[in-house]
Parts: sequence; C-alpha cells; structure tokens
Amino acid sequence: MSALKKITGILANAAVAMSAVALVACEDTKQETTVAQQSEYPREETLYIGGFDWAPPTTFNPLDYDPNFPIDGNVRLMYETLVTYNQLDGNLEPMLADSFVQTDSSIVVHLDPRAKWNNGEPVTVDDVIYTFHIDSILPTPRNGNWHYIKSVTSEGDNKISFNFSKNNKNPLIILNAIAETSILPKAVFEPLVQSAKSGKNYDFSKITEFKNDEAPVVSGPYNLKTFSPDKIVLERDTNYWGLAKYNGALPAPKYIIHSLYNGNNHFNSAMTKGNLDISSIFLPRIWDKAKDSIRAWSREEPYHLPGSITTLIVSFKSAPLTDVAFRQAMIHAINFEKIKTRAVSNYTPAIMGGFILPFGAESKFFNKQDSDDNAFGYNVDLAKKILTDAGYSWDSEGKLLDPKGAPVRDITIECPSGWTDWEDVIKVVVESFNEIGIPARENFVDYSVWDKDLRVGTFDLAMKTQTAELSAATPWARFEQIMGSIGGVKPFGEDAFSNQGRFKDENANKLLDKIPTITDEKELVQAYRELNKIFMETVPVLPVMYRPTQYYQFSTKHWTNFPTEENPYAPPQHLIVAAAVKALWQIKPVK
Repeated sequence: MSALKKITGILANAAVAMSAVALVACEDTKQETTVAQQSEYPREETLYIGGFDWAPPTTFNPLDYDPNFPIDGNVRLMYETLVTYNQLDGNLEPMLADSFVQTDSSIVVHLDPRAKWNNGEPVTVDDVIYTFHIDSILPTPRNGNWHYIKSVTSEGDNKISFNFSKNNKNPLIILNAIAETSILPKAVFEPLVQSAKSGKNYDFSKITEFKNDEAPVVSGPYNLKTFSPDKIVLERDTNYWGLAKYNGALPAPKYIIHSLYNGNNHFNSAMTKGNLDISSIFLPRIWDKAKDSIRAWSREEPYHLPGSITTLIVSFKSAPLTDVAFRQAMIHAINFEKIKTRAVSNYTPAIMGGFILPFGAESKFFNKQDSDDNAFGYNVDLAKKILTDAGYSWDSEGKLLDPKGAPVRDITIECPSGWTDWEDVIKVVVESFNEIGIPARENFVDYSVWDKDLRVGTFDLAMKTQTAELSAATPWARFEQIMGSIGGVKPFGEDAFSNQGRFKDENANKLLDKIPTITDEKELVQAYRELNKIFMETVPVLPVMYRPTQYYQFSTKHWTNFPTEENPYAPPQHLIVAAAVKALWQIKPVK
C-alpha cells in the first residue's frame, strides 16, 4: 500500500497553499465518500466491509497464490469447506458436509446430499476428491498436507474417507484441511489443470492465467457481481442450497461490498463516517468510538478476543541472526509494555513466554513456571549480559561489535506500508534494539513485496501473524508454521508458505511429529511443555503481541444485532469467515 499523498516544498503564496491543501483533502476523502453515493446498492440492503483486501483486484482464481477477496483466507461467501471451525467453543460445524467421524486410520466425512453449485449441479464426492487431488499435484499452499494423507477415497453413500499416512499419521492436519480447503467444481478446474500439463509436470503460470471473474461456479450464499479498482461487489444467491438450514430465509444483506482503500487511515475514516459497517483494520482507541456508533466484541480491555500471536519472523540465512545468543538478547530488549500502550491501544494482554496462548482452550498446555524461569520480558540488563557472555562488546559510541570485534550489520524490520499498528510496533522494536546498540531500521514496503520477501526469504526480520485463525490444529499448527519441516525446509530463494525463516531443530521436529498422534491428555500436556521450552531456548521467531484472529469492529449506524461478548450467537470472525457466516442471517438493517 502506498502512503497518503503529502505536499512537499514551500508554497509561494496563501492562495496556492489553500488550493493545494484542498486538493489533497479531496484526494484523501474521495474513496471514503464514494460508497455512500452508490444508489445502485440500497443502503438498507448493502453491507460494506473492509480490511480483507488492499489493492485493485486482479484474480478470483482459488488456485492462485494470492487471490482477491472473497477467495483468499478462510472467507466462506463463495467457496465453501466441508466443515468450519468455531473459535468460541472449538467445534467443527457442518458446511458442505453434515457430519464426520474420526477413527484410528481415517476421518470419514458425509457430504450433505442437498449441496449444489450455483448452476444447479450437485456438489459431488468427485468434486471433493478432485479438489484434494489438485493439492497433491500442484505447488499450492496445501500441498504439504499430502505428507500426511495416504489417499482420499469414496466410501459410497456420499462418504469421503481421508486416510492417514501410516508413517506420518497426523489427524490434526486432516481436520484442519477439511475445515479450510475450499471445495472446487471438478468440471471447471479439471480442464484448466489438464491444459497446463506437460509430461509429468504442470505449468502453474497457465493455471493462474485463469482469473475466474465471469460468473464463477460456486456453492456459497454469495457470488461475484462486479468489481473495480475501489470495490468488490457480491450479490446473494436466492437459490443458495443452504437456505434450508435457515428455514428458507435469505441472508439479510442482498449485497456485500468490500471497499478498497490504500491505508489504515482511509479505512478508519470510512468506518467513522458510517461508510463501512464492519472492518478488520486496526482502529486505535476503540473506547472513544462509541460516539460514532462503533464498538468491538467486548466493551472491556483488551476489547478484541485474542486468538493469535504476532511475531517478527527471523531469517536464518546469515549472522548475526543465526546466533541463538543474539536472538535471545533481542527478545529481552523489546519493550513490550510500550508496544501494548503506544502501538496497539492496549488490545493485547501482557505477553508471556513461549508460543502457546495462556488463555482460552490452549491455556491447559501453557506452563507459567517455565515462562517465569525463562525470565521472559523486557530486561535491558539481561539482554546485555547475554551478549557479553556470547563474546559481543560495544564501541565507544555504544554500537554493538560481534565476537570478532567487527560492527554488527544493520538489521531491517519489514512489514507492509500503511499497516499502521504494525508500523508502530516496529518503531518501538527499532528503539528497543538501538537502546542496546543493535543497529536496526524500519523497512515499510508494498504488500506484494512483503509477501514475496517472506516466501523466498529475502528479509532479516518480518512481521507476520502465524496461523492468524484458531483451528482444530492449534497450537500445534502455530509451532509447525515456524519450526516445522513438512516436505523439507525450503532453500532460500524457493517459495515457502511455512517456516519462512528456514529454522531447523531435530528435537522440535520429533515433537511436532509426535504430538498429533497423542491421545492421552497428560502426555499431550507434557509434549507441548517440552516443545514450548525448545521455542524459548532457540527463539525461532520473536513474539511481540497477542492479536485477535481478525480485528472485529462494527458500526451500528446502518446494521444492528452483530455478535458480541454479551450476545455470542456467532464467533468474532467477521460474518464472512468460517463459522461466523451464519451471522449474516441474524444482523438487521436499521429502519
């Protein structure tokens, strides 16, 4: 995202100055006011959302690495999954499937016989099997699941069996896969995939040439109506197969429009003006927004329901980041309280040691004594002692020298520009590192640059939220994403969708292989304790704050009856994500 336009230089006279300021103000508010003027979409029938996409749309192909809203992430408006995760109770709820059974060797899913594509054709067992087959032959982000899947087979009577690999049994991966894999119509995607085949290989670029932007065949309650550089418009399907689950009722909004702005400030301005109804953008000081009819899940601190851990991913490509003592010193140098108060409006509880959430369903795996023993937290004296013990020193100006006496190189810390909360976190971290002589600087880049740098490993430290959503596989999946080696750790320069820092630890891998097969609760608690200790000792990433699965704030100027802590009929997963989609049938337009 580009930064907001600014006027530079000295203006010659007041008249010119007034004109220039007016021009900038016009440019800055142009996008924000557009949505209110869309008479084609009656306000009482249109839900405006923001924060799931940032740039003009280019593709709605679910096989693309980075498709646009609503194809990306776990959004379930067009393409549905077999089941879906509810973060409030940890249950997997029916979607295209109406039930599933887990055995020692497989997970057997029963496909709802009522399920149909929007062209009237049934969603079939073959569609499901082919969808997962695609992931086995193409380099999709889900290709690694096949390290744990022996086969996906039809069992008759609309049943599909996901059979575990004997040598790599991992029910957690399979549960996650059936809850997060968009089921695709075989009739559309098989010809596309086959056209890209050359011998035993596939030209993935040919597959991604398909933009899927003209009447996509989908199973969900909405479909793509139109799109432009500043918005993506969805229209509800009056023949949606799932209406029977809601006694024939249609979802309340006829249209869902994702407005596209080029920075947090624009999104937040639109939210304040009532031009957005729901936003997943960081909005500071939510307690001050009641006057604008805006609130979050809770009225009490931390206001948003924590569900993930935002980190600085560490690149293990070169020194000094490959030195464990240097990483341990960095984590003790970070002023977490300043991050909490200055950068994220107290939206994070006090962060604890390790990589397990110390509250909610994961708290049974968290050991506070281990966190205390690790002396986790902001401690400049300890950070300097760790460096001194490892042979580091400081020059006369307080700049850090490595064990050979050479100046430690600059460390860049990267995130997408315009993500103001992350930018402010990084500014605090840079200050913290400089306080102990580590030369660090901010690197705010376009989203696409950040995304590519993460995949190929061209970064020092990069901000990212691992497993941004809770799932049936967390906290295991969170550890796997930063310490695991499904299919092998990718070399620098090749695309990696997990373990993007290229961390390696044999003991961690053994535990990551073991945990999904453990059925005894006490043994599972102990295994997670050992894995969390390895995390604290080796510091594969630098945790900086707890974060909600998405920021979830809403305006009641045009719509009411949103799920809240007082009325938790659906999780705070944004009415378009996972199990929260059912809330679209419950919200009501303001009369």
